[in-house]
Amino acid sequence: MTAAKLPAQCESKDDVRAEIDRIDQALLSLFAERHGYVTRMAEIKTDPHEAYDPARIEAVIGKVRSRSLDLDLDEDQAELIWRTLINWNVNYEKGIIAARKRAK
Repeated sequence: MTAAKLPAQCESKDDVRAEIDRIDQALLSLFAERHGYVTRMAEIKTDPHEAYDPARIEAVIGKVRSRSLDLDLDEDQAELIWRTLINWNVNYEKGIIAARKRAK
């Protein structure tokens, strides 16, 4: 992986695109790591209804919004991304748990 350039150091569209590609790869790696924990959570939970925990979801969203502000990011956009991620994870967990229950 190439060394990172700050946005102001990018002198062309290709420079900017290369940095965005670098960041996208890092994000994918982090999502893959996170997915491993989501899978483990699905293995620990025993009922598909456990996958949806409104209090936990709102706590996570609250942290995301607060951290977004600290990072000078649009908190609404960050919330949308995280809600999408959480919804996908909830459905994934439900599927894993339900499949395990059917197999018994």
